[in-house]
Amino acid sequence: MDADNVLEIFHQIAGDIRSGLDELDDWGLSGGHPGQYVHDVVADEIAIPILLAAGLGVVSEESESQGLDRPVIAVVDPIDGSTNASLGIPWYATSLCAVDSDGLLASLVCNQATGNTYVAARGMGAELNGEPIQPSRKSEMKDSILVFNGLPHSYFGWKQYRALGSAALDLCSVADGTFDGFADFSSGLALWDYAGAALICSESGVVISETNGAKLDFENLLKSPSSRIRLLASGTQSLHENLIDSVDV
Repeated sequence: MDADNVLEIFHQIAGDIRSGLDELDDWGLSGGHPGQYVHDVVADEIAIPILLAAGLGVVSEESESQGLDRPVIAVVDPIDGSTNASLGIPWYATSLCAVDSDGLLASLVCNQATGNTYVAARGMGAELNGEPIQPSRKSEMKDSILVFNGLPHSYFGWKQYRALGSAALDLCSVADGTFDGFADFSSGLALWDYAGAALICSESGVVISETNGAKLDFENLLKSPSSRIRLLASGTQSLHENLIDSVDV
């Protein structure tokens, strides 16, 4: 299965989930695992059968992994930013990423509140609503607007910051130049939180790594998708090095 086929499936899923959410009356907790909402379950129940029927394996935040012996695995966060969705804050997304033996193949991150859709395919660049994107070129911390996941330990010289509540959309907003950098101060992100956005970032030209500067190892992470890591992303190598020095303490 090539990237074009995968993205066609991903677009279908994002559209079907949006239609399912349009019909939803209950945006509260599901009563399942802690922090799981009804909309998480609804979105997962839409996505997983489509992926399995298309021949992909699945690793999802909201259900058991299936078909991991298949050549292409879809890493799924049905709704990233579930709390935002429950509060009516328009910053929540469906994140889908296909992984094959060579790494990240194709991804889609769709803001389900606005319809804005990021896509990327390996070696083909990244787009927002069909238009190519690239990150900002800010290299100095003092000039940079950063987006944070979690609470910074101290002020380390940024111009401004935001904390918006969806790591997938936050990272994609570094890829399109809205923000100059991303830093994670939480207990860490699981693979489904960031896989889709990571390909969009790398294909747009963003520098992305763990907070200590280590490159992301998706082959090993796929073996333990719920393990958590903390990420940094920035539009320039200079700003990235400054972030590593500031955050990895």
